[in-house]
Amino acid sequence: MLIFDQFNKGERPLRWMAGVVGAGLLVLLIGLLRVQIFGHHRFEQSLQTQSFQSVRVPALRGRILDRQGRECVGNVPRYRLDVYLETLSRDFTREYGLLRREVMAARGGTNTPSPGLWQRMMSKLRHDRPRVLIRPEENNLLWRQARYNVLSNVVSRVANKVGLPLTLTESELHRHWANSRALPLAVLKKLTPQQVSLLTEQSWSIRGISIELQAVRHYPHGPMAAHTLGYLVRADDFEGEEGESFDYRLRDYRGAAGLEAAFDTALRGTSGSKSILVNSDGYRVGETMTTAPVPGQNLITTLDIEVQKATESALSAVSGEERGAVVVLDVRNGDVLAVASAPSFDPGEWIDGISRARWTNYYDVPKRTPLMNRATDGAYSPGSTFKIVTALAALENGLDPDRVQIVEANPSKPGKGLYNRGNIKIEDTAPPGPYDFRRAFIRSSNAYFIQLGLDAGYDRLLATAHRFHFGEQTRIQLRPTEERSGWMPEPAEARAERWPQGRLANFSIGQEVTVTPLQLAVMVAAVANGGTVYYPRLVDRLESGDPLSEEAPSSIRPGQVRSRLETRPEHLARIRAAMRDDVLDTEGTGTSARVADYTVCGKTGTAEIKGNGVKDKVTWFASFAPFESPRYAVVVMVESGASGGRTCGPVAQKIYEHLRARDAGSGRPIALNSAPLNP
Repeated sequence: MLIFDQFNKGERPLRWMAGVVGAGLLVLLIGLLRVQIFGHHRFEQSLQTQSFQSVRVPALRGRILDRQGRECVGNVPRYRLDVYLETLSRDFTREYGLLRREVMAARGGTNTPSPGLWQRMMSKLRHDRPRVLIRPEENNLLWRQARYNVLSNVVSRVANKVGLPLTLTESELHRHWANSRALPLAVLKKLTPQQVSLLTEQSWSIRGISIELQAVRHYPHGPMAAHTLGYLVRADDFEGEEGESFDYRLRDYRGAAGLEAAFDTALRGTSGSKSILVNSDGYRVGETMTTAPVPGQNLITTLDIEVQKATESALSAVSGEERGAVVVLDVRNGDVLAVASAPSFDPGEWIDGISRARWTNYYDVPKRTPLMNRATDGAYSPGSTFKIVTALAALENGLDPDRVQIVEANPSKPGKGLYNRGNIKIEDTAPPGPYDFRRAFIRSSNAYFIQLGLDAGYDRLLATAHRFHFGEQTRIQLRPTEERSGWMPEPAEARAERWPQGRLANFSIGQEVTVTPLQLAVMVAAVANGGTVYYPRLVDRLESGDPLSEEAPSSIRPGQVRSRLETRPEHLARIRAAMRDDVLDTEGTGTSARVADYTVCGKTGTAEIKGNGVKDKVTWFASFAPFESPRYAVVVMVESGASGGRTCGPVAQKIYEHLRARDAGSGRPIALNSAPLNP
């Protein structure tokens, strides 16, 4: 009552204050009515239509290291420019309104400004409905155009900042809008440090953009060991990976070849997940990381980066467009020190995808076949390198190495020999004349070894070949499953097919069957180490990618013996001595592989390929060193070469020169798990 008495006494300031307070209360009342009565349906619908959606977050992929812990494959940071659509929602609405009014004006509709608060409130009460001049499908097109106009403007402004001609296609935008609206849209996937600086400095002027940091697979040595290491391809959908489904999956990759594929699960790690709160328009409202990803394990191989580089450098020195392979093994335990296959490729090309032109002009050329690992998957006739097997079979069959055999002359090719018995007539690359075992081996006389093979018979010859496991799985750790490598029939198969003498004669000198360079390297290693056949080993262990982890590394099959030749030591000693003389003797075919003060032992080979009107050669050099204490086996294969001695011998020579210098400089053994040689 006191306050009203003051009003009646004419206190003007108090009346003004009461009026202001009353007006404020009226505004609050109107706002409350608008929210609680007129707008409650909209807010209720918004709350009901908000939902949580799960996103798969890939883990950091494990690294691949060589035997000394040097990185062969790793990860590098890459900056990416994203646009968050939810921050541009008002711009979309504003642009849509402009487009709609333009269309309505063009059709004779009313082009009035947007109604104010009072008009919208009254329309709610009166249930007024504006006249519809645009069909629903046209309305959808207007929204699509509005979003594209806004985002094109953003991309254009970014392009001006970074100095690049960036574009955004409508199909790209609409595909992202339909499938991944709650996720940011990538505008620029590779930002340079200069571009990052420019955008960081001026990003305040461009609404909606954000610079994101992501890990990208990196191959620091380019094409080096590409076939062994493998490459990745885009694969966002890992069904059944964690036993749950995701609404979205961030970009991820899977191994497509080599070690990346064979150990994909261990390298990939365990993906994490985050929860995104999405509103009724499909925009992201907020997000929470629900499960952190677990990094993949690191893979430690038996490879030696320096040996690998020297091997590939030596192979690349072959004139012309080389097509070949080299395998370097530790004969003491089967560890693979280097594997080269040419032509090669850069695994990093596959991260962002191969262009159609690049695929057509390089990868999809039949004769080139750069994705083929010729060292492990290429099956070739071994040529005269197979005479090592024929020699062992003949020695076990009672051959007297000192017995002399006369090779007759080839009348059609002066200076060359000829095997001519019954209906078998096979040309020789060695000259005619007398041959004992040693001379026949270093001159690679076909006629001499054909007679040895015929005397031994296909049962003994094939059985000897299978003791080296030709025609079987090598179990090299490059793929989860492996078919039989090369082709080597069982004795029962040859018996059932009733092999003629002519076929057996060709088989004795390395025709009729196929082997891989890796299989031939395993054979040479067994001869060099005294008769132990090892499984070739490419991976030493897996260990946690977290340097602070206390998880123990898991070793993988160290120096596993596959079998033993069970032959007399003097037979293998005789073959090793002949391989030594093939390089050291002036008559030998492998003199091009000589290394000063380092006794290289080898056997050359040349296999002819005929068919479909094409005549070609596959050239070989199978070797080990040093003679006094065998440590390395090196097998070189080159397609379309001149001969094993002229083409492959120099490649092996360069590799052995590196190995000799390396051992002299380091003074450390290469083997991770060394095994003693057989006596």
